[in-house]
Amino acid sequence: MAFPQRIKTGAECAAKAIRRHFYGIRFGEVIVMQGPPLMGVVLSVTKPQHAMISPLAIFMSASFLLVAHIWALNDWSDYMDDRIASRRSSPVRSSEATRTDLLRLSVGSLVASLAFFGFLPWKTLIIAGTIAALGFIYSFPGIRAKGLAGLSSLAHFTGGILHFLLGYSLFGDLDRRAFLISIFFALVFTAGHATQEVQDYESDLASGVRTNAVIFGKRAVFLAAFTCFAIAFLYLGCLAVTGIVPARLGFAALLFPLQAAWTFHVLHSGLAREKLVWLRSRYRAAFGLIGLNIISWVIWR
Repeated sequence: MAFPQRIKTGAECAAKAIRRHFYGIRFGEVIVMQGPPLMGVVLSVTKPQHAMISPLAIFMSASFLLVAHIWALNDWSDYMDDRIASRRSSPVRSSEATRTDLLRLSVGSLVASLAFFGFLPWKTLIIAGTIAALGFIYSFPGIRAKGLAGLSSLAHFTGGILHFLLGYSLFGDLDRRAFLISIFFALVFTAGHATQEVQDYESDLASGVRTNAVIFGKRAVFLAAFTCFAIAFLYLGCLAVTGIVPARLGFAALLFPLQAAWTFHVLHSGLAREKLVWLRSRYRAAFGLIGLNIISWVIWR
């Protein structure tokens, strides 16, 4: 009778280990960051074909794992600070995942991601490797570009370009059009990151992390983020007018007054963390509408 009990205990231990690793994944953030590569795929396609389904499924799996790796590496690097800081936007404090679990998750996700990318065009694999290298520079202890004001924003600007080109390279050529469109996503990435830095200001200050918000102040960085968002909307309008992206995307300009209203509401609230979380959820929804518009253009044109 002892043997079945040992099997049950082993199965329970395995299930618990899997659950710890599973909880280490920031599903919300990882899914949101699938937007730029997916838009890259969509905007590179002239006409959808059934033959594209299989490589697209492989690509989305690989992209998900790649971003899961980046977030797990980031959380592994910040593990002790996240355990202490009560206001950091990290799942580490409420997760069963240990620091070792996060490292295993990061390495395992990266290996699996690159294995999937190995079935796709070589240029896509190279971009994926470059994104992984950028994530290493951003988060790894001893380098930690995330803790260097200015350099952290440059890393996100570069990352925005690369994530879009990652998707575009699947079915399209990395031409002038691809790079021009990627700048829009780079601007959005940079602005979103700056907003999160304002959200995490107190915990970063307590941990000694020298982010833009800590060095230059919450209000200055928040207004810089809004300016960057404004430039992104204007830039997208220019792309639509010049025919680089579908003209229907010009409707995005209608969303800017709404974002401006949200932004100044949060500014007048004193940049409370809860209000910043509220703002981020709303502008993410707004950019989600833009993404759905792009997808519908490809399907029904």
